Amino acid sequence: MDLVGIVALEARKGRRPALEEGAVWGMPALWAGVPAPPGLREARLRRRTERAAAALARAGVRRVLAAEDFPCWPVLEAAGLRPVETEPFCQAMAVPLALAALRRARILRAQATVALAGQRVSRPLFAAAEALCPQVRRLVVDVPGEGEELAAWLREEYGAAVLPPGTAADVTACFGPAGGESGGAVLRLYGPAPQLDGLRLLPEEGTLPPGLAPLPLLTLLWECGRLRPEQIRIFPA
Repeated sequence: MDLVGIVALEARKGRRPALEEGAVWGMPALWAGVPAPPGLREARLRRRTERAAAALARAGVRRVLAAEDFPCWPVLEAAGLRPVETEPFCQAMAVPLALAALRRARILRAQATVALAGQRVSRPLFAAAEALCPQVRRLVVDVPGEGEELAAWLREEYGAAVLPPGTAADVTACFGPAGGESGGAVLRLYGPAPQLDGLRLLPEEGTLPPGLAPLPLLTLLWECGRLRPEQIRIFPA
């Protein structure tokens, strides 16, 4: 796994960023603390962040973690640093997220309708459909062109009750922007900022360090095998 950078704004005096090697949940990481005392002008914050970004890039960092409200992403991206893409992780968590949304709404699985929507039948969408078949009463597969074939296969293989696109659903898991939304809770599991309809994910054991956006960090822990989906709890925000 590549070396991960962490950029943190620190309420201290000084001009230069402080770099420190360390680890987050056992993952090697390189911290870059940017001096950002109260009242610091935006231009000065940008220059100090540029220095931190250049130092991280020289050290071989390509992906960066930061706080949810970190204001200087364009500066990092200009240095070749990028945020962690959370879409693969969110789509891998589609089934537990959908079931958590049902629990929150107090809808029994045996009475629930879950819709899966997207531009194509991707591997994560297929896996979610296969896993949900024995767990909920009805599925809706809303994928232009490819959805009918998947629905037919689910009926033949599992005897699943698969309803046509547009049927009202208690939860809709969208795997792409072209997917329809059939009512109820909507999980948008795609793009640079997936929207989980007020659900949040946390490790079942242990705590995440404060000051970092949880979803990108969980994605890295999932990527390197330090957290499996069954070790992650889902809560209402």
